[in-house]
Amino acid sequence: MTTTIEPPAVVLAPFISEPAEGERTAVSGTRPEASTTSPDASGTHPEDAPEHTPDVSRRVKIALGIAAIVGGCVMGAIGFYLSFGNLSAAGHTVFGFSESDAPYFAVGVDVGILTCLVLDLFMATIRTSWPLLRFLAHGMTAASIYFNAAAFGSIRDHIDKALSHGLMPVLFVIGVEAGRRILVHQAALPADHDTIPGHRWILAGRTTWRMFRLMKIWDLTYSVVMERERARAIHTAWTEYKAELVKAGLAEGSEEALARLPKKLEPFGLTVDEALALPDQMAREELRRKQEKERRDRELELERERGDHQAEMERLAHRKEMAGLRADLSATEGVAGARARGAIAEAEALADAQARAATDLSDATESADAAEARKRAAEATAEAVEADARAAEADADKTAALAKSETEKARVSEARRRAAEADKGVAEAQKRAAEARLQTAEIARRAADAEDAAAFTPRQRRVRVVARMILAKRPEDVTLEDIAVAIGVTSSSTASTTKADALALIESGYDPVSGYDPEAPSRMQ
Repeated sequence: MTTTIEPPAVVLAPFISEPAEGERTAVSGTRPEASTTSPDASGTHPEDAPEHTPDVSRRVKIALGIAAIVGGCVMGAIGFYLSFGNLSAAGHTVFGFSESDAPYFAVGVDVGILTCLVLDLFMATIRTSWPLLRFLAHGMTAASIYFNAAAFGSIRDHIDKALSHGLMPVLFVIGVEAGRRILVHQAALPADHDTIPGHRWILAGRTTWRMFRLMKIWDLTYSVVMERERARAIHTAWTEYKAELVKAGLAEGSEEALARLPKKLEPFGLTVDEALALPDQMAREELRRKQEKERRDRELELERERGDHQAEMERLAHRKEMAGLRADLSATEGVAGARARGAIAEAEALADAQARAATDLSDATESADAAEARKRAAEATAEAVEADARAAEADADKTAALAKSETEKARVSEARRRAAEADKGVAEAQKRAAEARLQTAEIARRAADAEDAAAFTPRQRRVRVVARMILAKRPEDVTLEDIAVAIGVTSSSTASTTKADALALIESGYDPVSGYDPEAPSRMQ
């Protein structure tokens, strides 16, 4: 079981820059955000903090405010009065305005300063502050100072006069700025701490330009950029400090190594306690970053496993689908093969039945003719035997039967002639029987072709096989056993039903010799 240290919920002290007075709000048009820094995040304890100064009473505040307002109004009135007089006189004599236009020039300069300051304060109240108005007001104030200082000649020649004439505008602007800060603080209006102060451009111009560039490109506030820049600078200093320890062969956390920290971090405004607490804070931050990295690695591994599992599921689903299709194809091929084999067997059975029916028909015809020929041959043989007997009797009595002998010989000859004719009849009967078998086979072939062309069902084909058997014989001579053998069934009920259907078909006019079939499609239309 591993134990992890949860990262602190507050920002570490060395990376937090405390806003100056009047810098509690932002100028970016958004409401000021509450600080997430805990009271003890700076590394100092409450007992080490100075005692809390009691608030000034409300009466004192009101009195001081009234005095400041009265004093500011008096100072402003005097300054405007003197400025108006100086600029009116200098506008005609020094700056080349006419006597009628010179007072308007003086009023325009002073009113322009007031208007820019009032507009700046108004736009701050609606949270759309525009720093250009303040820059313009300060520029016009500087111009007013110059105009007042140069109203009575060259500034170099009359430095004392220049200073005295420029004093009132400076005091007026300072008073207005003080009043503006009071209003911003009391009304919680957006202040100017999100604009880069001028002194920073003078003290650290290079880094200030980089901060200004980030603010404008990424739309960040000065406080955010300053906090990030300070944190980055402290981290860089900490990395350099560790490299110096390795170079000097000092162990991190030793007294000699810790003694170097306050001086190393002095440029970043850290106290001694904050500098000495930096190693622990950096260790916690390193642990937090390590835990975050492990968490991200676990999440990435889980996402990768989920992707692999999903791909495997899709592959298995595809294989399952293919297996199902193969099984369906095999089943379809098996059914088709079984049907084909059944059709072949049925066709063979039908052909055998038709051949047997034709053989039975030819045998029946041949049997009838042969029986008739055999009957005539038997009669002829009987007559010949009788003639021989009579001839033998006649020979016994040659004398008495000589005349009869000739007659008997003639009768024997006639009988033998009739026997030869009977043999000839038997041969002709056999020939007719062969022709009948051929005709029967041709009739069966034409009937099969007609049935194929008519696309009869197996049942209709069986009915026609039985019908041809009945037409070759008498209906009573065709037994159910013969029908079952001919159509390839074992059920006597099926044979009986098929015979009844065959009789009905014959009654409808079915004739395989002429090819007439009452159920053929051409007949049905």
